[in-house]
Amino acid sequence: MTTLSKHLVVLAPMLVASIGSSFMGLAAAQTPAASTVAAPPSAVRADSATMESLQQRLRQLSAAGVGPGSYSLGKAQCWLNTARTQYAENDRSSYVQESLQESARIIQALEADKTSTPGFETPLVARSKRLRDDLWARLAQFKAQTGTLACTGATVACGEINLVRAGHAEQQIGWRTATPYLEMAEDAVQLAQAEAARCMPVVASPPPPPPPPPPQVAAPVRERFTIESDALFKFAEAGVNDMLPAGQERIRALAQSLLAYQSIDRVRIVGHTDRIGSDAFNDRLSLARAVTVKDKLEGLGVKAAVFEVQGVGKREPVTTDCSAKQARAALIACLQPDRRVTVEVTGIK
Repeated sequence: MTTLSKHLVVLAPMLVASIGSSFMGLAAAQTPAASTVAAPPSAVRADSATMESLQQRLRQLSAAGVGPGSYSLGKAQCWLNTARTQYAENDRSSYVQESLQESARIIQALEADKTSTPGFETPLVARSKRLRDDLWARLAQFKAQTGTLACTGATVACGEINLVRAGHAEQQIGWRTATPYLEMAEDAVQLAQAEAARCMPVVASPPPPPPPPPPQVAAPVRERFTIESDALFKFAEAGVNDMLPAGQERIRALAQSLLAYQSIDRVRIVGHTDRIGSDAFNDRLSLARAVTVKDKLEGLGVKAAVFEVQGVGKREPVTTDCSAKQARAALIACLQPDRRVTVEVTGIK
């Protein structure tokens, strides 16, 4: 072997690792029929302005006719949602930016061709671990069933993102923090199975007789639910494991109400705090609580064309007569109505 050949043998793995480090988890997350991945758009900023911009573009795609069951639309939304979750939890890894990058790449492809199906690959962003090969395999089976993917697409896409998020949690902290996301992925498999069963293929049949006059189409309604944060979470906490028993029960009751809808166009979840504390702390706390409520509702089977989460901190109080001259305990009690999470739902009941 020549000296040049020996150098190439030594350098080749180093060059591959350097060039492809951000895509190390991609191959493990693919189905056997994985397609070539198009080059992503230029790097996006990991900030709230970018998240709002991507959310607005998703709304426009939905309004332009990309169906709520679309795998690609659901994948872009779930990448955006998981980025929001980690941004709220102050994740210092590359997870937020890489997730936003994936969402932006899918959105850009859909904007260019609304009939395309980008996003079938699911990279393990931020070098997340690959957990539960059995769940990856089940979700891949749903993706291969093109006849029913229009019914299961959004559920399958979010199931894959929850597996990525679980792998990131185990890599960063440990297996205990991965458990809630693995449970969400398991729920996604069960829900997709039910959706596929209901999604019967169209069978050719003789022309039917003239139909009766169409029934009145129900008009969309908008409902607003308000849940006191003090009943949902421990003081100054926002995670799934910080929810109080009463809060868990209220979320389950809310999910039952939403599951009674025929269809849901949008669920907008907004977290609020009182005026005690800094703007930065209250902004993060309110967003993190809104994200936790969203994750819990999705885990209970609530589906919508669009899920939005927002934290407004202390900028939208409802109290008007709580004097700062009161003793701290009295002031905290007076400001209790400001500490809340609101859920606004638009859909057909």
